[in-house]
Amino acid sequence: MSLLNSVKKLLRIYSLKPKKIFGQSFVVDEALLEKMANYANLTGKDTVLEIGAGFGFLTEVLASKAGKVLAVEVDPKLVKILRKKFSKNSKVKIFHGDFLKLDFKGYYNKVVSSPPYSTISKIIFKLLEESFDVAILLLQKEFALRLLAKPGEKDYGRLTVMAYVKSEVEVLEEVPSIAFYPKPKVSSILVKIKPKKEPPFKVNDWKIFEETVRLLFTQKNRKLRNALKIFLKHKNFGWLNVDDFKDFPYLERRIFTLKPEEICEISNLIVNLKT
Repeated sequence: MSLLNSVKKLLRIYSLKPKKIFGQSFVVDEALLEKMANYANLTGKDTVLEIGAGFGFLTEVLASKAGKVLAVEVDPKLVKILRKKFSKNSKVKIFHGDFLKLDFKGYYNKVVSSPPYSTISKIIFKLLEESFDVAILLLQKEFALRLLAKPGEKDYGRLTVMAYVKSEVEVLEEVPSIAFYPKPKVSSILVKIKPKKEPPFKVNDWKIFEETVRLLFTQKNRKLRNALKIFLKHKNFGWLNVDDFKDFPYLERRIFTLKPEEICEISNLIVNLKT
């Protein structure tokens, strides 16, 4: 039986409907699932994290190649199906909950997943804070392009900067909507994310840098001169005053045109003003 027919059968048997609130769309391309696992170069020594396990089709492939699979699923009905399906498979551990609220730091070394599109931005930000060897993720095309956008492009933003600073992102292949059920309105892209051991430039204070990036991109179309005013209202930057910014570089540049290293330069200047 094809995966498409299997999904339709399971939905019918368990009286389920894909939930938009969870961004549910099931991969029904067997070759794609194999590719995802192979791109991660899985071995028996690997512990793989899967976010959004669905009916467990990818979980099954991962378990055949890795030492252990940590499968996360937020939908309680799907969790019951997963626990029944893998009840005798010691390699697979099912976790019921929202990945964003769970703590897996230090428990996995690879990620292979088709995560829910509804929360993918928050999932990526969380993964960028954790330590792992490689992540193979199936992402909505529009979102994947945000990871790879260049300064000055409309998709360039906070996510782009943080992904660039903390990881290397590689496009593996484009995936048509026919690979999913129900078919999404847009195509997807399979990407590889590898954390960088060191950032490409010196960050004097990570917390301030991340907050600087966040605040600046709430004003992404404004010139830096005007965007910096928001820092004067923020409790985490209480040492700043308006005169501190007069000698900053790039004051006439719009935020979305600033390169990551230029944003870091601004952040480091803000840190220096604190001492």
